[in-house]
Amino acid sequence: MILILSNKWDITVDFVVRELKRRDAEFLRINTEDLTKDGVAFYFPGPRLMVTRDGKAFDLSSCITAIWCRRPGKPFDFLPKEENPSEAIQKFVSDQWYACLEALELIDGARWINPPAENDRMESKLRQLRLATELGFSIPRTLVSNSGNEIRAFCHSENDRIVAKALYAPLIEEPDQDFFIFSNVVTQKNLNDDDALSVAPSIFQQVLSPKIDYRVTVVGSSVFPVRVVSNTGGDEALDWRTRESELRFEICKLPQHIEGLCRDYVAKAGLIFGALDLVEYSGEFYFLEINPNGEWGWLEKTVGVKISSAICDILLGEQES
Repeated sequence: MILILSNKWDITVDFVVRELKRRDAEFLRINTEDLTKDGVAFYFPGPRLMVTRDGKAFDLSSCITAIWCRRPGKPFDFLPKEENPSEAIQKFVSDQWYACLEALELIDGARWINPPAENDRMESKLRQLRLATELGFSIPRTLVSNSGNEIRAFCHSENDRIVAKALYAPLIEEPDQDFFIFSNVVTQKNLNDDDALSVAPSIFQQVLSPKIDYRVTVVGSSVFPVRVVSNTGGDEALDWRTRESELRFEICKLPQHIEGLCRDYVAKAGLIFGALDLVEYSGEFYFLEINPNGEWGWLEKTVGVKISSAICDILLGEQES
């Protein structure tokens, strides 16, 4: 049986569920925010794992062959604001669930997309950049710092124009609304507030403009490159996600050695799945980052890349991971 860990609003999972049903595969999707109502039980020695969903108990101890850890929900994600406990209690309860679900790694022989430890490790953008360099990717000149003097000096060395972006998880979750932190181009006039700069380190990089953006999704040995094309000729230095309404996505071919680098990168990182962001600048391909659990559903819907099929191949053991 295939176990899918997700949340009830993750539409991307639906593509894989549809394909698994088409193949008559046995699977169980658990939206983990509902486990507070349903239930999970580990028994030792063993371990023996029992999961309840919609009042039905499943013994998963010996039948799980693969686990797709997509984007598990947190216990209070979908409760009305007035029903939520304090932030401290929410964190405590979420930590307990994380520790419990982490024990799924004790299931012997299960294929993971992605192995949890490697997935967490490769969320580090510093580790990402180092691995890219080691494998032979070109990367933008980069500074990670919270020092105003260092940042301004770097900006000056880059002709007074650099890209600023978050070092980790670019999402601010407020009770009423979430805010995504996009990459932005900044100049010296944006870098005068030392108190603001010193609060936390950020990534500052060479501006690569004009450029062509690529989203490259890797699943095992399969590589799905898509070119991001502007319909309006907007500011090429901007994060393309800030102007998706102006864009179209095209299936494309990468140079063979770049495709090989993408495949090797995911494998070397210990991952099965990875969504890489590349840019082509002055005839050369540059690695920007990898999202170990990146979105891809919109690509399958709009341009027809068969990412769900490749994921099912891995889950069912029909493709070497």
